[in-house]
Formats: sequence, structure tokens, C-alpha cells
Amino acid sequence: MIDYHLHSNFSADSTSSIDDILSMAGNLSIIITDHYEAVDGEESFKFDVEVYKREMRKRNLPIGVEFGWDGKGKIDIDLKEFDFVILSNHKRYDEKDRQKVYEKYLLDLYTFVKKIDDFHVLGHLDFPRRFSEGFEPFSKKLYPIIEDVLRLVLEKGKTIEVNTAGIFRYGEPNPSIDILKLFKKLGGKYVTIGSDAHKVEHVGRGIEKVYEILEEVGIKYLMVYENGWKISSKNI
Repeated sequence: MIDYHLHSNFSADSTSSIDDILSMAGNLSIIITDHYEAVDGEESFKFDVEVYKREMRKRNLPIGVEFGWDGKGKIDIDLKEFDFVILSNHKRYDEKDRQKVYEKYLLDLYTFVKKIDDFHVLGHLDFPRRFSEGFEPFSKKLYPIIEDVLRLVLEKGKTIEVNTAGIFRYGEPNPSIDILKLFKKLGGKYVTIGSDAHKVEHVGRGIEKVYEILEEVGIKYLMVYENGWKISSKNI
């Protein structure tokens, strides 16, 4: 099994050491993907890339990153230096209407995917649902925009991650099962899986459940890193 979305103390919002993550992971295949937020304002946080790469290589780990952008911040990092890049939108939107927040999030996400080429997966699509009162799902009225985002991801030869964090808030991963079905319908054949763990005890959390969900949706393959990328059946 794999967990390709993990945060160590190189991220500003985690205190987990790399070695503690490795101990907790056991036989789980992992990639640590610390936050690098190239955004304006107080949400910006970055790490020393050379130190980070050195620490990962010391432990024979792939070099992963979760790259966040807001469409404004200076992109001062060469994403080609990383083995695995999750592209994410963590922007906060000043709207009372949740569906309006979701719409703005999706439109920005489309722009980010269009402008940035050096990523492997789109992170936690439908992310703002985690912070919605009552965990309100994305309206079906927004699905044409979601479809545009997914089509663009696939046209670029990229894929999406299935992020387990939502399962422990409202019973579904990010993206939702309905969005995963849409991804499959559009020709999506494989994904990655990540727990988005910011605490050591959350490493690997929900991965088995996502395997069950992928079985239900009909997605049979994972993109896995084994000294380079390959596509493998998900029973690895």
C-alpha cells in the first residue's frame, strides 16, 4: 500500500520528524510531501530546498513536495527538482455562500493547472468542503467546471490524488466518490493515495478504505514510485 501525501516538520503546520514518520509507516510505501506555499501574505511558508533534498536522500526517500499557489505569489522554486509534486490550492475565499466559495476555488484551480506544467497529481480536489459548515458537498451545478479541471489534468498527462482526510470528517475522501466516478467516466485510469498526515499517528490512516472506494468506482490502477514512475494494479 502507498501513502504519498505526508507532512514532516519541514512544513510549518507539522511537528513530525522524518524518522518518526518512517517508523510509523512500517512496510507502507511513502513519499513525504511538505508544504511549499508560494503565495502572498501570511499563508506563505517555504523550506530550504537543498536541506530538504539532502534529508530525503539520506533516507533513500523520493523527494516530494506539496506545492501551493494562489496565482499571485512568485514561483521561486524549480519543481523539476522533485520526484513527486502535488499541485494544491489552499486559498481562502471571502464569501458567505459556500457554493460561491467552491466555484471560485474551482475556477482558480483550473487556471493553476493551465499555467503550471511541472506537477504529477492534483491534490485533494474539493478541498474547501473540509471546512464548510456541515461539510456541504459541491453542487452538481459546479460539475461542468469540475469536468473542465479533470479534462485539463488528463490532457496534460497528469492525474489526481485520492486524499483520505475527508473520510474522518464526513465519510468521503477528497475528492468525493461522485467526483471520482466522473474522473473515471472521463477516462481517468489511475490515481495516487495520500493520508495528508500532519501528525505521526495519522500516517497511513484511511488508505485501506480508499482501496475499497476505488474498487467501488472501478479505478483499478495506482501510479507508484519505484526508482521511477510506473502504473500498477492497486493490489500492490
